[in-house]
This record gives sequence, C-alpha cells and structure tokens, in this order.
Amino acid sequence: MGVPRRGSSFIRKRRIAYMALGVMALLLILLFRLAWIQGTAGIHMSVYGGHSLKEMSARQRQEGISIDSGRGQFTDRHGQPLTGGVVWAPLLFPDVDGKAAIHGEELAKLLRTNKNQLLTRWKGLQSPLIWRDGGGEPVQINPHEAGKLLKLAPSLIELVPYAKRYRDLPNGRQWLGFLYERADRASELPMGAAGLERTLEPLLSGVGETFVSRFVDAQRRPLTHVPLRVSAPSNGHYPLQVQTTIDLPIQEQIEKLTESSHLAEGAVVVLDAGNADVLAMVSRPFYNPGHVDPQQKTDWSNRALKAITPGSIFKLVTAAAALESGVVQPQEQFHCHGTYGKYGLACWKKEGHGTLNLEEGLGVSCNSVFAHLGERLNPEQIQATASALGLGRTVGWQERNLAGLPQFRPLDHEEKGAVFGSHTNASDPGVRVQTAIGQRDVLVTPLQAANLIVTLLHDGQVRAPRIVKRISYADGSTLLELPTHAVPSSEGSRSIQTSTARMLREAMEKVVTQGTGASLRNKSWNLAGKSGTAQALKNGHPINHQWFIGYGPIERPRYAVAVLVHNASTHSTNQATALFGQVMDLLAQSSSVPRVATRSSS
Repeated sequence: MGVPRRGSSFIRKRRIAYMALGVMALLLILLFRLAWIQGTAGIHMSVYGGHSLKEMSARQRQEGISIDSGRGQFTDRHGQPLTGGVVWAPLLFPDVDGKAAIHGEELAKLLRTNKNQLLTRWKGLQSPLIWRDGGGEPVQINPHEAGKLLKLAPSLIELVPYAKRYRDLPNGRQWLGFLYERADRASELPMGAAGLERTLEPLLSGVGETFVSRFVDAQRRPLTHVPLRVSAPSNGHYPLQVQTTIDLPIQEQIEKLTESSHLAEGAVVVLDAGNADVLAMVSRPFYNPGHVDPQQKTDWSNRALKAITPGSIFKLVTAAAALESGVVQPQEQFHCHGTYGKYGLACWKKEGHGTLNLEEGLGVSCNSVFAHLGERLNPEQIQATASALGLGRTVGWQERNLAGLPQFRPLDHEEKGAVFGSHTNASDPGVRVQTAIGQRDVLVTPLQAANLIVTLLHDGQVRAPRIVKRISYADGSTLLELPTHAVPSSEGSRSIQTSTARMLREAMEKVVTQGTGASLRNKSWNLAGKSGTAQALKNGHPINHQWFIGYGPIERPRYAVAVLVHNASTHSTNQATALFGQVMDLLAQSSSVPRVATRSSS
C-alpha cells in the first residue's frame, strides 16, 4: 500500500479555496443586484411590457369593489327586463394625498352632494367606494359630466359600469320581491327576502361576482400606466335568466290606473283566460324593492295573495253548490221583501227585489235568495264546491322535486283562504246563511277570485296560475320549462258540471246587462262579472271591502280580472267596478281582438 504524497493534499486545498472565492463572488453580485433593484431600477423601464420593475413588484397590491353580484335576472313574457340594467357610476379611491380638496366644490356638484360631506367621506376612505345619492342609489353620470369628473380628479375617480338590479321607483310588483342584506353579515351577498327573489333563491344566487380593481403601491397611490382590471367568473351558463308570464306594458299601465283612480289599498289581478297565466298582478300600496324594511310589512306584502272577506262574489260558489246538490231548480221563484226575518239579515235593497229566480238573484246580488240557499245546504256541500272551484286551498303553479327543490312554488306566501272558521259551528243555520253571502269566516285571495273566473270559463276545470314560464342559461339554452297545468283535485272532490258553469256565466252576463254591474254596459267590450261588498271593521270602525271579478270579451273571453279595494268608506260607490271597467278598456286597447257592438240591456 502506497503513502499519500504531500503535493496532492495541497492541490485539493487550493481547489476548495477557489470554490469558496467563487461562491463569495456570486453572493456579492446578488447583493449588488438586489441593492440596485431597490435603489435605482424603479425609475428605469424594463422590457416587461413597458413597466418598471418596482411597478411589477407591486402588481399584487389591488384595491377593488364588486360591480355585479352575478345574480340571475328576470324578464317579462316578451323578454323585456324586469331586473338588471347598467349605469355608469363614479368609483372613488382613497385620497392618500388629499388632492380632492383642490376641486372639492366642482366635484361635489357633479356628485350631487355638498363639499364638506364629500371631502369628509373621502378622507376616511380605506377602500374603493361606489358613490351613492341620499337614497342609497349609485349616482348616474351622463357623458357630458364624465369628462369633467375624470379631469378634476385623475386616478381618484373612475367611471365603472355598475349593475343596478331595480329601478328606484315605487311599484306594485310585490310578486317580484326584494333582496335583504343582514347588517351582521355585510360581507355576504344579499339574499332574496320575498317574492320570486326568495322562492327562486337557490337558482338565482349565481357562481360569483364581477370585480373591478386597480393596482397601487405600498403607499396606496395608484400605479399610472396600469388600467383598471375587471375579473368575472368564466362559467358561460350563469347568471340564469328567468322569463315570467308578466306582460310588462299591461302591468305598468294598470299600476298607473291604480294611481289615477286613487286606490290606496287593494289589488288587481289579470289572468290569461286560456291558461290562467298571470299577465299582471298589482298590489297597493306600492313598494320600492331597493328600499324595503322587512319589519314593516304593510307596503311590501302582496295583497293579491292575501285572503280577505269576499262578500257577494262568493254567491257564485253558493249558487254552484245549490245547483250541484240539487237543493234548487234554476227557475224556482224566491221572494225578497228587503228583510229576511231571521239572523238579523237584510237585503242591501231596503225595499226588496220582489219575486226572482236564481239567475236573476245572482244578477242583482239579492241576499234573501242566497240566505235561503245557505239554510238548505249543509257545510260539506258548501266546502266541497268551494274546493272544486279552487277556493280554500292554494292554486298557484307548483311542482315537487324540481330543479333540486323539494317544493317548487314560485308564488311567495300565497294564502289558502277559508270557508268556515276552525272553531265555527258550521251546523248552525245562521252561520251558513252568513257564509252563503260571503261574510262570516269566508276568506278569498284576489288570485283565487280571478282564477275562479278562469275555472268557470273552462267548465269547472281549475287551472294553476303560472308566473314563471321558463328558466334559461346565460347562453339562451333552456334549464327548465314550466308547462301550464291544472290544479290537482283535493281528496274526494270533483269538478262542477258543465251546465252549472254555463248557468253561472249567463248570470254574470246579466250582472252587467241589468244588474249591479250596469255601469259597465258601455265599455269597449261586452263584459260579464260579479260585484261584491264585504262588511268589516278597521280599528273599531265599519268599512267595506269592494270587489269586482269578471271576464271579457264575452264572445271570445281573453282575460279574467279581479279587482279588490280595501277599506273603502261604507258610503262610497263600488270603486272596484269602475276600476274593473278601466282595466278592461285598457286591455281592449292593447289587444288584437276587435271591439264589438255594445249589447242592449233589454
């Protein structure tokens, strides 16, 4: 075995020394490079897209705000938007250097505010802010103002396309609903709190927001030469589009009619007579979907779906029950002397109607005729007929296990109404007499009342009023098609006979030609219907709920309409009848169905 030489050990040590020197040199070069970047490269341009390296190092510092929640939108039956719309709104960024004060007066004028309020709010900004007016709506900037605004505050204000969900105007579309943002969950997106916004919430929530942002340096000053950045979800299927059955021009015109007729409280429902689609549903008082206090239910609740005493329109049900049960013959004669003689009941016509048959009694709404029928009928017969005609139960379109929802029911908080109270002794003939004329415990919604007309036009088949027609993906392809259908019959019930439905339609024609609806004889179309006045108390004072329900034109029925006037004076004429006539004239004007000659009253 050989002995190691001293020369080879020396060589190894020299190599190690050279390697150490090389590593040290590389470290020195890296340190120098880092020092150069920190100290001088920020003012020179590199090849990275024309931006400085200092600028590139700050590219992850962003300040932004959501300009679109990605929530699904609604349209009417023709595709006209009911929600959604873009406005150009000012986006204010934090004013680190206090430059806004230089042109504070001019900026405040363009932003619809005063200088002190603007500068105080601006000074305290920690993140970008969409500037809003006193009502909480984004201030809309027109093209003439845009140039001035951007010139006065470069880099501090940008104009962005902001998705505005609702028009900032009161309206009668409570069926649409509103969004609610909980104060303790401000970071979460608003959720549907009522109407279609609530019932379709799982489908409307979308897949993400659209943000607009800008890049800033460590001092939060905007980086010049770097444009605003917009980021949005890449899913082409969302947001969804919900096509309703509403006819927006008709809805808007009826809303105006309720305004001009000074309807304070009530509802108007217009259904397609062919399939019961909801074409218009107006609730008074109006609400503003952008500014709703959920604790204050008076304005935003939908009166068209709330059950209330129907008065004499319920006589249609009583007449149907009597005919179906065989307790009356169509030509049987009744005698009305003004007072019934029992139960404290009197006819509205003090001197009485004299001798008349069932059809004539319905035409003039004689209480005495229907009091007799109420005594003859038993509770089960009245209840069963009401159910067969779509009363005492919900009738709005619904389906089980659809779109991932166990119960798909678009109409929000639709009430069932009632015929007899849960604790009422319906075997008492006095109770049945009051029930027969639509008083006591009877409760009906305007939607049910309008649908009752559609049911009679379909010879007793109860249709399900539909307010949503189709739900589509963002690319236009269909997610869900909601076909029209009938309401399932309640257990043990059956439809009324065709002859009964025909007799009631003929009676409703006489209501207009020679009965309580005679003021409608000179309208654009020949009309048929039934008036009603329900007596009630409000704060201990007597008031009336006024109704008129009907259809037109008689020759080719196209629309079924229910009008309800809440809390009318006991001395006022039936405002509901007048409003029904105005609605029908409006529908005639917007319809392709030609006008027909007015019938004589003989």
